[in-house]
Amino acid sequence: MISFRLHHLGCAVACIEDSLRMYTGAMGFSRVSAIYELADLKVRVCFVETAPDVFVELVQATAADSPASAFLTRRQYYYHACYVTPDVRAAVAHLEASGYRLLSLAASEVFAGAEFAFLLTPESALVEICTEGMFARLLTT
Repeated sequence: MISFRLHHLGCAVACIEDSLRMYTGAMGFSRVSAIYELADLKVRVCFVETAPDVFVELVQATAADSPASAFLTRRQYYYHACYVTPDVRAAVAHLEASGYRLLSLAASEVFAGAEFAFLLTPESALVEICTEGMFARLLTT
């Protein structure tokens, strides 16, 4: 059986730094990652820990044609859930057999080449599957 564990919710934001003030100030979360730029995806990302090993991923577009820009335009801020699993490729095969549709499979330039995938559920919700352990040294504070 393939195992999955919730890791984060992706949230499109206009400016990571402004959003961080809300999460660390008003909401009081103190464990925050560095800000990473994912050039291939045309985004900057930062993770805020909201419970042990559960995060909100702040996603800021770096170009008008970034997928994150479209979410902001539609005011769809929380737009994906990410689950970690030991074997991304096996998880993708399992999910595809259950009616999920693979959108992309790639390696993360930020996390030492660990794989991740984006899929649509049969109801068209966006999910991300990441390699378990790829976030091990995520937090800086």
